[in-house]
Amino acid sequence: MIISPDTGFWNEAIQQPTERRHGPAPDHLVAALRASHAGLSTVDAPGFDADVAQALGDLPPAVLARLHTCWLGAYVVEGLEREALTDLVVTAKGEFLGIATLLDAGELANVTANGWASTRASAAFPASPSLIEVRVEDEAADTRANALRLLLLHEAGKALAAGRRFIPDWWAGAVHGEYTFLPLSWRVDDSGAVLPIAPLVPVDDATRASPDAAAAYRALEDTAWLTPFGAQGPLDDFAEAFALYAHIMLSDRPYAVRVFEGATPYDYAPRWDAPRLAGKLALLKRFVPDVAHEADPQVAAAALPFAPLVGTAPLMRRAFNKQDMAPVAQALLARAEADQMDANAYLDFAITLQLTGDRDVAMDVQAEAVRIRPHYTLPARQGEMLRLLVIMGLGDLMANTPIEFLLEDSDVTLEFLYVTADAPWPDVVPEHDVMMVCMGENDVNQPLLARLSEWIAGWPRPVINGPDRIAVLSRDGVCNALCGIDGVEMPQTVRLSREQLAALAAAPDLLRDLLPDGAFPLIVRPLGSHAGHDLDKIDTPAVLAAYLERVPAERFYLSRFVDYRGANGLFGKYRVVLVEGVPYLAHFASSEHWMVHYLNAGMGESEAKRALEAEAMAQFDATFAARHRAALAEIDRRIGLSYVGMDCAETPDGKLLVFEVDNAMIVHAMDDEAMYPYKKPAMRKIFTAFRQLLENARTRR
Repeated sequence: MIISPDTGFWNEAIQQPTERRHGPAPDHLVAALRASHAGLSTVDAPGFDADVAQALGDLPPAVLARLHTCWLGAYVVEGLEREALTDLVVTAKGEFLGIATLLDAGELANVTANGWASTRASAAFPASPSLIEVRVEDEAADTRANALRLLLLHEAGKALAAGRRFIPDWWAGAVHGEYTFLPLSWRVDDSGAVLPIAPLVPVDDATRASPDAAAAYRALEDTAWLTPFGAQGPLDDFAEAFALYAHIMLSDRPYAVRVFEGATPYDYAPRWDAPRLAGKLALLKRFVPDVAHEADPQVAAAALPFAPLVGTAPLMRRAFNKQDMAPVAQALLARAEADQMDANAYLDFAITLQLTGDRDVAMDVQAEAVRIRPHYTLPARQGEMLRLLVIMGLGDLMANTPIEFLLEDSDVTLEFLYVTADAPWPDVVPEHDVMMVCMGENDVNQPLLARLSEWIAGWPRPVINGPDRIAVLSRDGVCNALCGIDGVEMPQTVRLSREQLAALAAAPDLLRDLLPDGAFPLIVRPLGSHAGHDLDKIDTPAVLAAYLERVPAERFYLSRFVDYRGANGLFGKYRVVLVEGVPYLAHFASSEHWMVHYLNAGMGESEAKRALEAEAMAQFDATFAARHRAALAEIDRRIGLSYVGMDCAETPDGKLLVFEVDNAMIVHAMDDEAMYPYKKPAMRKIFTAFRQLLENARTRR
């Protein structure tokens, strides 16, 4: 057990990706170990550390994911007098910080993969004259880096055995309770001693190893051990089984032993499909899934314990393309059930539940994810050039700016920080170049937006989309903000209670008091409603009464209906995005029905409608944007957001009819390129403009 005084170093290390946790051992770690290793020293060996980096990078992703929450890294020393040491790191008060591995650069200076594996195998037989050769890599891969890779797999096995009740913990000194891995090869006698179920072969009392290597390897076929080295004790057994499972099964690498004994060598290779190893294989497959051979990469990514966030964009793309969501959901659920601290699994599972229609459960799972951890990272896919801190609120897929779609496959790393009314807000936030408030406007978020305005006052980094401006984006708030703009039609919108609407249905003359510019037909929808949910056109008071019988909401928005049917007999709705005041067209949907939503407008079934959209996109700057240039500029000025979306249309007399202004509108490039070949260039314009917005913000520091 290593008692370390420097918790800051370890807290920083555990925040790094697993494969980046390496380097020269810090002085405080060396000092803590000098009592038992007097000659120990740290060493800066760039070539050796480069091999450590390669070895870690080549570990199976499932292993890296498993190590993520407990392993502090591999650190290089000299004078350890052994190749490696893996042990617990605790504070002076005994608080567990994690498990670290030391590698001795001197002891491992000249190893190769096959040579190291052969020496390790022979070490189990110190009294044997037999020559043992082990091949773990082909000739071209027989390098020091691959020797370190296999060594680190063994050390990973030791680290992952700790505290999981596979075997007795090595520091505990006693056997307590039940274990899952131990009974496969070991038994506990009446005194509490751990003994093999049956000796591999007669063991020399002095060396605890068989003097006959060939006999030991032959005897393995009747046991659950993979090698004689693993038969030396439960910890070696688990570490050997874990390492060879990862090496052979997860990585498709060789492991072949030849024992030279007289004229006829004996060849041995562990077969994981052998019945003798079935128990260990089943346990290890549950613990570290064999995702390398999973045909569906997204299922593989979802199945990894403590894996990086899959994220909204890939999961929504899967659902959008009508791929089966069940395998992903099952993998994420299994992860969440296996470890209740796997916050990424919870958050991804919440997204999956929303996409499969189980919104209420999804919101509960999302809230639990944020309770476990409010901060999530989605690394840049193209090499990080900018880090964006994204302030999020709880809610469904339309509750926050869909930032992932705007930056999909980009060079921007996203640091998501969820803030809620119930949990304390952090004093220290993730390092970032720019902050963007992505929380959308709704009644629940209004107090959070007000608090955010105070929280970010004087923020030391650039901030995009101030929360005070987002707070204006309620339907009635936008209506008030845009009132009186030349060339803009936005009917007055008011909030009414259920009782007020019921009174209106009974006494239509009340309308002039409730909605001064109102006249039947009217548009009604519940507060917080999106995507046309319970939105309806009310032609008569009787229809309003029937609507209230059908919709149980307590509060509603009411406005007058504007007939915006075009000369072609279709209703056309534009989704326009304003990026630093410049308008871009995200989509244009045409429908026979007044309530136009892209997904139900029949765009995929109508070549004529797609032709209209293609023309609208191709000519947008010269037509729609030119016709409404002054109105759009004034809207941008009054709304005051660097990025915002707007659903709108044109009235028969040429006015800009505004339905909604929202910072959380879905803008994506998921449509089939074969059917919508014109869309990708248009969306690329938006994504490029948004990326430039971030760059412009960064340079304004």
